[in-house]
Amino acid sequence: MPDRNPYRRRIQIIVDLLGEIVRHGNVTTREKLRELIKQTYEKHRIVPIKGKASPPDLYDKEIASLYVIAKYGLALDDEYPSLFSNLFYTEEKYEEAIKKILEGKYEEARKYLLEASSQGQIDSNTVARMLRVAFTKLLFGFMTEEEFAEILRKTAEAIPEEERTVRNFVRFYIAFKVAEMISKGEIRNKGFKEASKKAIGLRLGFPRIAPRDDYIEAIAKEVFMVPDKILEKVLVVNRREKNDKSKENGS
Repeated sequence: MPDRNPYRRRIQIIVDLLGEIVRHGNVTTREKLRELIKQTYEKHRIVPIKGKASPPDLYDKEIASLYVIAKYGLALDDEYPSLFSNLFYTEEKYEEAIKKILEGKYEEARKYLLEASSQGQIDSNTVARMLRVAFTKLLFGFMTEEEFAEILRKTAEAIPEEERTVRNFVRFYIAFKVAEMISKGEIRNKGFKEASKKAIGLRLGFPRIAPRDDYIEAIAKEVFMVPDKILEKVLVVNRREKNDKSKENGS
């Protein structure tokens, strides 16, 4: 029977990893943290929370998962403030930006986003990484979907030039949640899958956004390790086209 909480094992791995970091005190830079996350995830055969692509900064983005568990799950920010100032300073800036967006203080939010950005500008990557912090809190049970929806809508207002980024993140979220529901056995046929896509979009306030099934498939296979035989019952994916592409790529 599928686990009703598909993040249980992931959270336990992160808790153990944070315990190791606190115990030994030898991870003092984000570079070392990224490498440790990569080694740990590969050992346990899990991948970072992701969509279809695997960008070069994926493990730096995954630091958000450790930040959320460290702060909201274990309250380490009070006991180990240096942990946050050394390793999680970027995520703290993103959270400050979210707070200001929700308060309607858009210029102050932009200031925090500029400080968090590795490029020194507010671009699609910066906005997506901010939204990822909120998304991770939602996945791990520290935020409601209603709160997340408000963050999405107000971010589109606060940073109108990045509205497309917000819409892309909505598409990612819908795909991720549908993949999660498939992994939990909550979606078992194509009709309910389509209804679920629409229902999530409506709840978020973005009724016209819906991900393609191949996007959902990639997340379901890589993040949730759902077998093909289950996905074939739920998703509409052109496997012949995929096989032809694989042959072209020599794989």
